[in-house]
Amino acid sequence: MLPALAFVPPNEVLNAFEVLQEIMPPKADPVMDYFEDTYIRRIRRQARQALLFPIDMWNMHGPLMEDLPHTNNAVEGWHNHIQSSISACHPNIWKFLQTLRKEQTLNEVVINQMLAGHPPPPKKKRYQDLMQRIFNIVRQFEERDIVDYLQGIAHNLQF
Repeated sequence: MLPALAFVPPNEVLNAFEVLQEIMPPKADPVMDYFEDTYIRRIRRQARQALLFPIDMWNMHGPLMEDLPHTNNAVEGWHNHIQSSISACHPNIWKFLQTLRKEQTLNEVVINQMLAGHPPPPKKKRYQDLMQRIFNIVRQFEERDIVDYLQGIAHNLQF
């Protein structure tokens, strides 16, 4: 359930983490300590220290509610596409520029299609269904018990 904290509203993450700490078995203490040290920060002298990774940086609640991308898969896909288009480990500058020109032309075609009203290519049904289930749970945050909420999200996360 620890990764499910990313789908808790940012202002509720600390409360949810504290509830999770109470129900976790003692053998999970090293993982909980690491998470607290890295993403939450321990309370020292009556206050939490500055965060290494601010909650807004890793929290997915806002982007999910605004239908924004949740991963960098599109960037990785573009990088793989460029790499396969170049088809060389160390291309010369001319080959690289030629590949970038082709990519620019393809992007202009896609942009013009979208401006003309064509829909973007559909996502795989498997991922659409998964994101819809997570979105349904996230919308019900206020109505659910925090442990039930975290379990519901955790059942839909895949690693």
